[in-house]
Amino acid sequence: MKNIGFILFMATTLLIGMGSYGVSEAVDTAKQDPLIEILIKKGILTEEEAVDIKQEAEALEKQSQQEIVKEIEDKELAVPKALKGLKVGMLAYLDYSNGQKPEPDDNSSSFNEFRVTRGYLTVQKEILPWMHARATIDAHQDETGDYKNRLKYFYAELRPPDLGLLTDMKSEIGLGHIPWLDFEEHINPYRCQGTMAIERAGTFNSADKGVSLRGYFGGKLEDAEEKTGSHYYDSHYGSWHLGVYDGSGYHASEENNNKAVEGRLTLRPLPDVIPGLQMSYFGIYGEGNKEASNGDYPDYEVNLGMLSYEHPCLTLTAQYFQTEGNAKGKWVDAEGDALETEGYSFFGNFKLPVLDRKLSLFARYDYFDQDKDDAVGEDTDYNMFFGGLAWDVYKHNLLLLAYETTDYGDDAGKKGEIPIVDNNLGDDHRIQAVWQISF
Repeated sequence: MKNIGFILFMATTLLIGMGSYGVSEAVDTAKQDPLIEILIKKGILTEEEAVDIKQEAEALEKQSQQEIVKEIEDKELAVPKALKGLKVGMLAYLDYSNGQKPEPDDNSSSFNEFRVTRGYLTVQKEILPWMHARATIDAHQDETGDYKNRLKYFYAELRPPDLGLLTDMKSEIGLGHIPWLDFEEHINPYRCQGTMAIERAGTFNSADKGVSLRGYFGGKLEDAEEKTGSHYYDSHYGSWHLGVYDGSGYHASEENNNKAVEGRLTLRPLPDVIPGLQMSYFGIYGEGNKEASNGDYPDYEVNLGMLSYEHPCLTLTAQYFQTEGNAKGKWVDAEGDALETEGYSFFGNFKLPVLDRKLSLFARYDYFDQDKDDAVGEDTDYNMFFGGLAWDVYKHNLLLLAYETTDYGDDAGKKGEIPIVDNNLGDDHRIQAVWQISF
């Protein structure tokens, strides 16, 4: 019996002690809140009431946290680790065209067709803050009419730190952008109508295998979109892009041992006065990808200059270029020497003061002489004009309506082809409607 009494005495003491410790701890915790301490000192709250308030607040906080976690789980808002820094996008051109294709001897053939002229699926991933990657699948229609998939871009992107005036640098290693067309296509937003002037002439395409480095001069232009209407290539004093590539383009294998050196230099001379004004130079030095009849690889050189102006309501560009040969190595005369060409292009886009300036009126004129030295023929140029309306429905998802027409010299070849004496191409015109999907 003595043992039982002793046990009961110890149990009671422990329970009282634990209760006192719990109350004391709760009071101490409550007192950690400065407001609660003031209310206790002023006699507005007792220590027991302070403990109750503290416990009630903790319970409400815990309940709120549980509700947030449940909402994240129910709505699948939680991002798995593998998806952090991952972006998926699509760009597609759904085209309807009706018109006439030029044929030799002043003939033409009609066409009336729906086409998917571009189908990009892009995946981008931030692996580390300074290391990214991109892959773009390009769905295209081959000569049989079947749709095939090929790689358009597949590269590692490294982001080195700023170096004085050189800022916002990015290096692409693999199948990446060449320095020019991505830049021009972010000034002229209507790539869905067709390729830019120098690509349409058949000189090169927009991607190639190699390594490049690009960046800005002096950081970014403050409030660039408000001042110029665009947040792309929003450098303060200009931008630059240098690279070494195979030179064959993204849908041809390398057939020679030469590498093409390519570069773009863009200056924004008056960023605080005329922020939308830019002056650009682009050059290529290399050899064509196909061996000519004389056993040599033909020269491949490009010199292009462009003056551009961007404003929230208006975009204007004017460019002039001279080339020798082309990337494919097919732009040669009968002796296998590269043909020299020249061309110029003017583009304008005006956002009409209706529909919140989502409706634009645009036009472009291209001139290209396929053989400016008359090595093949004397009348080897073409003049192309197109214009129309574009409605930017939502964030570059747009509807474009256009009319295009081209006049050829007697010795000119089709766009992208070499001249032919007395070719006499026939009518070349079309009406066009394009729906661009972008996200």
